[in-house]
Amino acid sequence: MIYCLSRRTLQTMLLVLLYLQVHTTFGDKEKKIIDLQNDEMDVTLFRGAANNSYFPVYFNALPVKGAEHVVSVSHSINLRPERNVTLHVEIYNPTSNIPLIITPGGNGDTAGFGGFARNIAASAPDMKVIIYDRRNLGQSEVSFGSQPQMIEEGEDLHILIKRLGIAPAVLYGISSGGRSNLIVASRYPEDIAALIIAPLTGGPLAATRLSEEYFFKYLHNKKLSTMKHITEEPLTSLHEVAETPLWSAYLERNSAEKQQRFLDADISDFLAAMKASGEHLQTTRHQTALGMNDKELAAINIPATLILHHTAYTDYLHPVTNSRAATTLIKNSSFKFAPHLPEILEETLPFIRKHYPK
Repeated sequence: MIYCLSRRTLQTMLLVLLYLQVHTTFGDKEKKIIDLQNDEMDVTLFRGAANNSYFPVYFNALPVKGAEHVVSVSHSINLRPERNVTLHVEIYNPTSNIPLIITPGGNGDTAGFGGFARNIAASAPDMKVIIYDRRNLGQSEVSFGSQPQMIEEGEDLHILIKRLGIAPAVLYGISSGGRSNLIVASRYPEDIAALIIAPLTGGPLAATRLSEEYFFKYLHNKKLSTMKHITEEPLTSLHEVAETPLWSAYLERNSAEKQQRFLDADISDFLAAMKASGEHLQTTRHQTALGMNDKELAAINIPATLILHHTAYTDYLHPVTNSRAATTLIKNSSFKFAPHLPEILEETLPFIRKHYPK
């Protein structure tokens, strides 16, 4: 009798487990997809961005000692005629000598990452810390170019350095910001005294996740594997795009003039930009650094590159193996673990001072 009861209990348990597995895999698919969507923490980031110790360092960072005394100025820098866009720029320690340009990660902007820039400035009074909103983000203008996004951003940064008259500068790229920084390193090495990437994005999982999160979710002719499309039906106007989370937040924080510039844009230009940018990431899914093939990476020749990682091996967007591999390709490069702000400062500040021309 005991044997029979145990057997029945075991059968019941197995059936329950099987039901739960099937329900989780298929029946609860809608819930799982929503969980992968953006906006869990902030409209400019998605859940995967917080799965490491860099999130509180970079995003809405708590001020370090002395940060409240750092002097800052803001500018709108017109990049025309070379680039059809005006960028919002913030400069901390504006009279200091060593120019350090920080490019935020994700779809992040100065509102979210400015605290990190201020903390660097407070920790290094000799550094002029510059952070800016890339095109289509923050308080910068909308401009849908004909090239993939990271290339457009890299070309913008090149002209921004020229406008500010600070070449060669030290560049600090965070995730997607690192991708646009690599474009500058590849095409305009004379702009760079040293490059810091913290962290580096790479690998097939990152290629799939980010191409869908940033770009393909707007395109109904692209099949998605990690999320749903942003709308039920194909987009036919920028007014419809304006109702999606990222773009509605962009419009809310900007002037009527910038809002109208967005709404006056051509939907076909927007969709073409999404297609080109997503496909660009997909083509480099098996390369070391997302958005750049290994041959281009090996051809980079700047004075020094430092790649930092937060130590979390579970971060599939920024695999530590790709960061280490990048240092075997990029000349004059090194890799360090630096999970928190004190370690980041310990690694970066001496590196910057060593490689910035006296």
